[in-house]
Amino acid sequence: MPTAPRPPLIDRVVGHPVVRSGYASLLAHVVIAIVLAVLASQQHSPPRPPPLLLAFGDDHLRGVDDDALHIDRAVEIAPADAIEKAHADVIDVASPPPPQIAVAAPEADSLPMVAIVPPAVAAATLPATVAVTRPQFHPASLPAMPPTPERRPAEKPARGAPATPGHAATPGFAARRGEARAAAVKARGGSAASEQAVERGLAWLAEHQAVDGSWQFDLSGCRCQGACRHPGTLKSSTASTAIALLPFLGAGNTHVDGPYQQTVSRAIYYLISRMQPTPRGGDFCEGTMYGHGVTTLALAEAYGLAGDEMLLPYLRDAIRFIQTAQDQHSGGWRYLPGQSGDTTVTAWQVAALKSASIAGLETPSPAIEGVRRFLDRVQANNGAAYGYRTPQAKPCTSAIGLLCRMYTGWEPTQEPLVRGVTMLAKTTLNPDAIYQNFYLSQALLQMNHAAWPRWNRQHREQLVARQATIGHEAGSWFLNDPDTAPGGRLAHTALAVLTLEVYYRLLPIYTEKAVQDAF
Repeated sequence: MPTAPRPPLIDRVVGHPVVRSGYASLLAHVVIAIVLAVLASQQHSPPRPPPLLLAFGDDHLRGVDDDALHIDRAVEIAPADAIEKAHADVIDVASPPPPQIAVAAPEADSLPMVAIVPPAVAAATLPATVAVTRPQFHPASLPAMPPTPERRPAEKPARGAPATPGHAATPGFAARRGEARAAAVKARGGSAASEQAVERGLAWLAEHQAVDGSWQFDLSGCRCQGACRHPGTLKSSTASTAIALLPFLGAGNTHVDGPYQQTVSRAIYYLISRMQPTPRGGDFCEGTMYGHGVTTLALAEAYGLAGDEMLLPYLRDAIRFIQTAQDQHSGGWRYLPGQSGDTTVTAWQVAALKSASIAGLETPSPAIEGVRRFLDRVQANNGAAYGYRTPQAKPCTSAIGLLCRMYTGWEPTQEPLVRGVTMLAKTTLNPDAIYQNFYLSQALLQMNHAAWPRWNRQHREQLVARQATIGHEAGSWFLNDPDTAPGGRLAHTALAVLTLEVYYRLLPIYTEKAVQDAF
């Protein structure tokens, strides 16, 4: 009788009782190891705190599809005769109530929320001898494109109530909101038409912000897609982003509240992400000190308005870079750190230092002494006129130099200052000279000059009349100004809005108290 064939060796090994018991032992050990690992992780890992979310309070926009958004350019505002009423009845251009702050996850049908990550210190990449740490600012879950907020009459706050509860502005910045802004518009020469122009300008700027939060002088990256003419040629994205951000801050918007909260938040995040840490401080130049000065000014205003200490390390680093980039011989600044100065670049650094000082930060006194020395080098007519890099009597640089004299300690009654501003105010007003008029309006209002009512009325009406009203350019400006031509339509629009915001002291460095206190 034939014998049954033996099973293959592998079958005999697998089926052996000893091997089977090994399987069971191995499985038991794996299960025990997994259980112990889970217990250990729960014991030693603290629970992650939920993110702090800033929810936007525009419930009427919830669930609106981004592609279906319609930009309504009709700005509702009180009629012009409302300006003539008593203070309680003046035009109220207060921001809508601030957003509710809540710890919650965003809902699927809600507008995108912006998360301010609690300060997590991160070391910057620097040489071994330099250590820089700063808190992180990061808006979470940014949408593909920020919707332009619907503009509607704001609810008037109760008399005496703060405009933005929980976000008190430094006193030098308080006139940008609520009844204080309306009162300043009435008292200092604004009008319903100028405020409408401001709102249209802000809407145009918001529509031309890129997805990453920046603005570009060449208008790339925005929803314009070539629909607006006269793009600029400058390449510094910090300069373009900061100059476009300033008008929103001038109207009282911050990264924590205001109808353009999301626009401002994106812009600030973009700017601080562009800072280059160096041994001499935080560098925002991107090729030119213009970009650094305007960016530092924007951060100083954002800090003065919101009081958010997250901004302080960036702002202090930027101030230190201004100090170390100053030309120690001439006392001014130019395109690159250490270059012999020119009047226009120097003015932006002075404005940034002055705004930071009003916001409560210490500013380096040696730098201010250097500015005085630089102005002495480029002055003409015994201090009544100023040139670009040498003593000359050019109108634009004279307006800039005279305002810088006020920042650095000249009294409004000082003879060369009065003589210089009076000469500029007497010349025929050129509505295209946006850069010169931007500075001259501040100098005239700062001094409460006798020529201010006449000059302001003429300039205000001409500027409002020259705002574009057709197509995608509606709300913007482009003027025949050779001094600012490289900035294109973006720069002209920002400067025009800034000029029309002067009544409620767009930049706190232009207040009477700021001038009197100097640095």
